[in-house]
Amino acid sequence: MEQKENLSLFELLLKVLNNSLRHKALFLSIVLLPTLAMFIVVMWVMKPVFAAEAIVTPPSGKSSIGSSLGKMLENVSGLSSVSSLLGSEDQATNIVWTFFNSWQLHQEAIEKFGIREHYEFDGKYQADLLKIFRKNLTLEYNDENMFYLRFEDEDYKLAAQILQFILTKSDSMYNAYNTNQAKQSRIYMDARLKEVEHNLDSLEKVFTKFQAENNLYDPEIQLESTVKYLGTLQSERDALVQEISYEKMQRGDQTKRYEELSSRLKSLDASIAEAIKGKRNKMGVLALSKTPDLTAQYLKIESELKIQQTIYKFLRQQSEQLRLDEVNKPTNLVVLQPPWENDKKVRPGRSVILAFTMLLSGLFAVVICNFIEFMKKLPSDSSISRELGNLKLLLKKH
Repeated sequence: MEQKENLSLFELLLKVLNNSLRHKALFLSIVLLPTLAMFIVVMWVMKPVFAAEAIVTPPSGKSSIGSSLGKMLENVSGLSSVSSLLGSEDQATNIVWTFFNSWQLHQEAIEKFGIREHYEFDGKYQADLLKIFRKNLTLEYNDENMFYLRFEDEDYKLAAQILQFILTKSDSMYNAYNTNQAKQSRIYMDARLKEVEHNLDSLEKVFTKFQAENNLYDPEIQLESTVKYLGTLQSERDALVQEISYEKMQRGDQTKRYEELSSRLKSLDASIAEAIKGKRNKMGVLALSKTPDLTAQYLKIESELKIQQTIYKFLRQQSEQLRLDEVNKPTNLVVLQPPWENDKKVRPGRSVILAFTMLLSGLFAVVICNFIEFMKKLPSDSSISRELGNLKLLLKKH
């Protein structure tokens, strides 16, 4: 019959400890040999890895001229589509993020610094080498809206050089992108400028012809002058009518004075009639019956002409600015924390590895020692002994 013992936790721990101490040599060998082997590995076999870090501000996305250009283009009919070429702040951040992660940039770094030989890579697929390279490159967008870059390598000098190359090359790629965008915008501006210039010339000819045909050069001033002119004539007529009435009442309508006043009245009436009918428009006097329609046409043509002139000046100014942007290559990425040759390793953690190895081997040693004691005290007629005997017979047969 198998006997079962009800042991407390403390008694169980003491029993495990005693069983381990009965096999000191075995226990120490199981613990020390793996620990010693791992010590040799971490000290002389595993190479230390170093890290270079950098913090970079994203580009602004638009220069001040580009920002104002985009806003103005969105408000000008026919030009809103080009405003998308100027980008935005979020778009600029995404573009630089793409450049940082582009395989072309990583491939250039691999070729420039001889990464294939440095990693002792003997594979035939370039994608596998790129995968290894990218495992060592960390790119994050932190809470302060900054780019955080980190590159790890066994050579701390090389790590700093590679990270600096990535920053410089990314800035160059973004400059090339901006130059290309400025060129595309400038080409569009030049094409639109020619179109607006042609429309402006045609509209100026139409406007000049309209002014010449209708003798209409400034409706507001001319209308004011016409009203004053007609008012003056009407005042003179009223005064003349009173004088004629007085002359007729005093001397009759057969006098020479009366005839002269009547002749002057007819002349004034003819002048007023001609002015009203527009027969004196060459003098700048407007025909009142035609004035509203002519003024509306004049203002419509003048308004369109002013719009075209404004667009032309704006396009001309921005075209010149974009020409300067094509050759201007500023620094877009401001490096707040540049990469430096940090010779403090980041891994492997030797103390952690050794402590973990010692703990794991110690647990294994405790299990082995207690298993041996358990087998010694195991009755020969127990079910476990019988099963072990059957296992031995089966192993001998095979």
